[in-house]
Amino acid sequence: MINISAEQGLYSTPVEIRVAASVTQLPIVRGLAETLVLLSDFTLDEVADIRLAVDEVCSTLIAVAGPDTSLNCRFTVGETELLVHVSGIAAKAGLPDQRSFGWHVLRTLTDEVQATQDSFDETVSGYPTTVEFRRVRGKA
Repeated sequence: MINISAEQGLYSTPVEIRVAASVTQLPIVRGLAETLVLLSDFTLDEVADIRLAVDEVCSTLIAVAGPDTSLNCRFTVGETELLVHVSGIAAKAGLPDQRSFGWHVLRTLTDEVQATQDSFDETVSGYPTTVEFRRVRGKA
């Protein structure tokens, strides 16, 4: 985890955490996301939306994760928005179903969301997969 000094502030300094690709780790990632956005003057409604979006992204990647893999989560708080980048290793080829209810929730809670997947990587025995989203602060 990258530490942020009080002098440096939160804005534009990425905060990263790597956790096992397991549902038992979801509270840790949600808690970090919540703390960052609360300290960055997002409204309570925005905080709730971001927590739910982070949960959905991580749950989606955990569902397709290969055994003994991890999720790398990066949060970047800007002056007007939050950027979230979550990556993991999928066991099988294929992006998350963008017609699913979960993906609909992500589109509703965020201003932009996209998923990408690289071809099979022998060094990690899977398909590097990333979901990124952006949430603008103060947008109704």
